[in-house]
Amino acid sequence: MAKQSDKKIAQENLKCLNNLKWGFIIVNSIYCIFRILYHFESFGSRTALLYFATLSISIYLGLELNKLGTPRYGPRGNVEWSGIDLSSKGSIDYMFDVIYVTWAVHIGSMFYEGFWLFYLLIPLYALYNIWKLFMNPFSGSEGNVPQEKSKRQKKMEKRQLKQ
Repeated sequence: MAKQSDKKIAQENLKCLNNLKWGFIIVNSIYCIFRILYHFESFGSRTALLYFATLSISIYLGLELNKLGTPRYGPRGNVEWSGIDLSSKGSIDYMFDVIYVTWAVHIGSMFYEGFWLFYLLIPLYALYNIWKLFMNPFSGSEGNVPQEKSKRQKKMEKRQLKQ
């Protein structure tokens, strides 16, 4: 039964990595064709620096996801290692988010140069999560919420009121 799970994870990972590869090719092809070939006069050194910096970040994250999610097969074609489940939450999910934001910034910056500022959402979101992680235990809001009483507690209170 565990092997069936490994096979399923391996298939889903390969599908996800294929979608990631095609998304990368499509978005960057559109950007290069539109921005570099048709509007080369607006492709200055600052825009080139921003594009290649964000491109390198997305390439690095894509290669890491590829390394983590690619399954290994044995000599008989059986799955030896399914790879890390790429649909899991946590840092893998954040890596996908950074790649998707990068793609959105690349497409948006073709039409409006100020769209590069949208990339600041990534560190702002990280700061928000850090703030939430450290400040949530100290907020004290959990202590003020009254707990719902169980049936047994309600029954005991009724007995005490009758006496």
